[in-house]
Amino acid sequence: MDKKDKDIIFELDKNSRLPYSKLAKLTGISQETARYRLNNLVRKGVIKKFMTVMDTAKLGYSIYQILLKLQNVNETKKLEVINFLVRNKNVAWVGDLEGNYDIAFIVRVRNQLELQNIIGEIHNLFSSYIMKKVVSVLLQGEFFSRDYLVNKKRTDSRASSYSPHEEIILLRDTDKKICQVLAEDARISYIKLSEKLKISPDSIIQHVKKLKKEGIIQKFTVSIDNEKMNQLHYKLLIYLTDFSNKKVDSLLSFIKSNNKVIAVIKTLAEWDYEIDLEIESIDQLKKFTMQLTSEYSDLIRDYELMRILSMPKYNFFE
Repeated sequence: MDKKDKDIIFELDKNSRLPYSKLAKLTGISQETARYRLNNLVRKGVIKKFMTVMDTAKLGYSIYQILLKLQNVNETKKLEVINFLVRNKNVAWVGDLEGNYDIAFIVRVRNQLELQNIIGEIHNLFSSYIMKKVVSVLLQGEFFSRDYLVNKKRTDSRASSYSPHEEIILLRDTDKKICQVLAEDARISYIKLSEKLKISPDSIIQHVKKLKKEGIIQKFTVSIDNEKMNQLHYKLLIYLTDFSNKKVDSLLSFIKSNNKVIAVIKTLAEWDYEIDLEIESIDQLKKFTMQLTSEYSDLIRDYELMRILSMPKYNFFE
């Protein structure tokens, strides 16, 4: 993978619906080369999916994350659990982990009964596999562009996000169908989407504009295979001792200024924040954690690290 491939991924990470003409202009190559390179990145599995980030909290969903530590399992049994989670429509994201936990998954539910049913079903099927489970509420999430791909210093920390809302938006059937398709393939053309849903392209475009204006659609982006990018994806769980706004704001500003940070999530759990980073080496991770704990030693009482080996599912509207 060379610089032009990284340029392409960087631009698609910001907007995976870019037409080839604009992608070519932004990356300084011809349309034909842009098309060839993009198709090649997909064929090689570097780009796993063109996806849509949606704020499902605005639709009345609560978002929970469950971490599982397994026991007496081999890779086949672990895969059995993962495949079950991937098939569950309430499960939006699944992570295959290395560290203190083996599997993480995120569910979106309308009430605690739905959450209870999901966890109950998992226990009924896999209780002998589960040594420990931890449930956290994901209160607020911010997702950042992969500025590290182009060695860009992050000066603008604006991000796509989700957070709790008092006012719930009720989607019409047409909007639901559009969201379902775009969640699975954000790059599908409006013409193909029109043919699929039997709605005119102009109508599709107006619906998408409305969904973006309402904040349901936050961003069109890509899911990548970090191993094929020769990099590592880590999640950092941070435990705080002080919750004064000024100190926490300073900490978050410091974290968001690092161009390898791709997500910051506020939680209601044993820990207080989750930080996702994509790095080239363990040394970069050590440098980040050392800076973090030395700069904010009076604020951070502990942290945990988990490596995300793969993400078998990433779909927040199914």
